[in-house]
Amino acid sequence: MSVIITRRRAAAVLAGVVVLASGVSACSSGSSAGDATLTISVSGDPLNLDTANCVPVIFCSVAYDSLIHISPSTGELKPNLAASWAWVDKEHRTLRLTLRQGAKFGDGTPLNGQAAAASLNSYLQAPGPFAALSYPLKKAEAAGSDKVDVQFAEPVSTRNALYMLSGQNGLGYVVGPKSAADRKLLLADTDGIGPYKLDPTQTTKSVQYVYVPNREYYNQDAIKYEKIVLKQVMNPQTRLNSIRSGEVDWALNIAPTDVSAVKQSGAAIARGPLGSFASMALVKRTKGPLADERVRQALAYATPRQDIAKAIFGTDAVPTSSYIANGAEGYNAGDVNRYAYNPQKARQLLAEAGYANGLKIQVFDPAFFDPSSAVGQALKAAYQKVGVTLDLVPSDASPGVVAQQISKYDAVIMTNGANGLSQAVYTMFRPMGLANPLSVPLDPQLVTLMHAAATTADTKDQEAKMRTATARLDELVYAVPIASIPTLQAISSKVKNVSKTFWTIEMNPFSPIANEAWRPEK
Repeated sequence: MSVIITRRRAAAVLAGVVVLASGVSACSSGSSAGDATLTISVSGDPLNLDTANCVPVIFCSVAYDSLIHISPSTGELKPNLAASWAWVDKEHRTLRLTLRQGAKFGDGTPLNGQAAAASLNSYLQAPGPFAALSYPLKKAEAAGSDKVDVQFAEPVSTRNALYMLSGQNGLGYVVGPKSAADRKLLLADTDGIGPYKLDPTQTTKSVQYVYVPNREYYNQDAIKYEKIVLKQVMNPQTRLNSIRSGEVDWALNIAPTDVSAVKQSGAAIARGPLGSFASMALVKRTKGPLADERVRQALAYATPRQDIAKAIFGTDAVPTSSYIANGAEGYNAGDVNRYAYNPQKARQLLAEAGYANGLKIQVFDPAFFDPSSAVGQALKAAYQKVGVTLDLVPSDASPGVVAQQISKYDAVIMTNGANGLSQAVYTMFRPMGLANPLSVPLDPQLVTLMHAAATTADTKDQEAKMRTATARLDELVYAVPIASIPTLQAISSKVKNVSKTFWTIEMNPFSPIANEAWRPEK
């Protein structure tokens, strides 16, 4: 049995006290890599190679196996470095992982409970953009030579607990004991249990990163290439040209307008439905107009998300009134059109809240989230029709500076990974979450519903409770949802075993399961 994180909601397993086990493949005698090279053009350069700073994640996913594996084609949560798991308590606060036997770090050090606990605890203390997103994980403790107890600050659903340990934010990547003790060792090198490892002698920061096979890896059959080359190509047109010319095998983050050009060149397009989500987060909810739920709902009704999604994000974007995207934990199909465009309803709610003569909202509009202020300008024009004036404040600041400045404004235009319910509440809206720097308390009813869902043993009952909790989140309108935007990737026809749809935030071709890993054309 395994936990599912796909559109096939009926297959999702969100159990109470569950033990999940899977057979673990034995080590193979040798790699099947041959002399093939996979060359990738990447739309970013990581601050460093610490797993708490790996943005884009591809710079670490190539060199680190995670505790939990997400199947790229189905979204199924499967064993990886954790071979099985079970809740120790009915409150879902301690999850015990039984670790894979025979796994070793690149220097030959074996994986054990102490090493896994040290990695998790070190990550929680690491500087970087992701460590703060690990809530409600509190700490980890070794529970024997092959077990580790992962402890949470409040009840957590099985699905969210496993998702957090899957490596989607770097937390689930297990670093070696030396690096866990001194994370400076990770700034310019890798130290994991993965199919590849960095070759510093061939690597030049901001130019290219080269990875070579890890001969200590437990499943050599999953190593399909002799070399992985990641090239930093920031310009979208240059990335497009590189895949069309055959210079690279994989180009990340293709624009919707370039899909036809990619296909004409013979390359394929893969879509990630959970890639990104556009919204306007309502920050100042302690006092003033945004403290009134009617005002927040009025903004949701005044948003022509169908027009905005098509004009800015293309036909692949999915307009939605719900903050939870299709395919993510807690998806509630009944909320997709909850706030269908209705300016008359918006004006009515504003009048009921005492703003019949309109109001003004100062909105932070960083280019990092909203290039050219396209979303901000569209919302400004739409809200003007119902008497709401948006005072847009554009910014070209870096992500770190943007995060520090959000609290100064009434609202902020954001694009982030399409979160499931638990991730949305815990990383975005909890006190000091990304969209709640003013620490506005969570709605008590929402918290109660989430805890009830997390600890429900029956799968169907739990799914129903998750949908109810999502309905409450959507009713509160902590952020005005606009659209779920798939990530588009271009892959050469010379690369085989590529899924047309992937259910991770970023595509990961380096699966620990040999028949899932990308491979070169024979």
